Amino acid sequence: MSSVPAESRYIHHEDLRLHHLDWGREDLPPVILVHGIRLHAHVWNNFARRFNDRLHILALDQRGHGDSGWASRDRYHTEDFYRDLRAVVLERKLRRFTLIGHSLGGLVSMLYAHRHPEELERLVLVDITAGLPDAPPGADLSRISETPPPHDFDSVEAAIAYLGRMLSLAPPDMVEESVIHGMRTTEAGRYTWKYDPALSHRPRPVSTSMDLWNLVGGIPTPTLLQYGSHSRVVSDELADRMAKTMPCCSVERIERAGHALFTDQPDAFAASVERFVFGRTAS
Repeated sequence: MSSVPAESRYIHHEDLRLHHLDWGREDLPPVILVHGIRLHAHVWNNFARRFNDRLHILALDQRGHGDSGWASRDRYHTEDFYRDLRAVVLERKLRRFTLIGHSLGGLVSMLYAHRHPEELERLVLVDITAGLPDAPPGADLSRISETPPPHDFDSVEAAIAYLGRMLSLAPPDMVEESVIHGMRTTEAGRYTWKYDPALSHRPRPVSTSMDLWNLVGGIPTPTLLQYGSHSRVVSDELADRMAKTMPCCSVERIERAGHALFTDQPDAFAASVERFVFGRTAS
């Protein structure tokens, strides 16, 4: 892995200051990484360290997450996240790039690919499809990868231990790094997650009137759908439907991985993306 650090970059969009991490040189093929709800840009650090000598990697902090500004409670719809992504693409003058989105970030990426297919080299959807498996109303299928309560801790170490118990498949150093970058100090001196508490409630889908299955059926971009063998978000049936619905979609199942498969199985995740992007196996 390369030891080149990421540079923090900011843009102003609407009334928000939006943060993203930038690895690598601008003469390399660009890749944009879009995290899931209640996560942050640093969850991609392991992947970025592997490839920043071959790819120009940008990892977004979506509004209300990480070091980006918080919006009002009614401005956390998928359309809002899409507009933020679009603003970063335009600000950075990216004309042709690979887009990788996890969970909510994958929904945002689907919408982007639908509206701007001419800009995308490839699309990677990480444990998300155009539909969800059957579940009780209000169930949070993301479960443990998109940081759950409790909301505050006595110390960072307590938060690391807590999340480590939940992400039992993940390498401990990746859990630690995610927690360190994903926490802030409260006025009371305790430690809590960086995301806006309003995001404890999942944003609305892309549109109540939009048929996501119809939307993805019109995306011509070469697409890789990855899903975890232990995922509660993507089933074998949903993955198969995506492969049949999208014109150019291949599917890879990552074994011994849940919804946060890039954290649960970072080697397998990286190898899968590398096969898709470069046509060979990660070293």
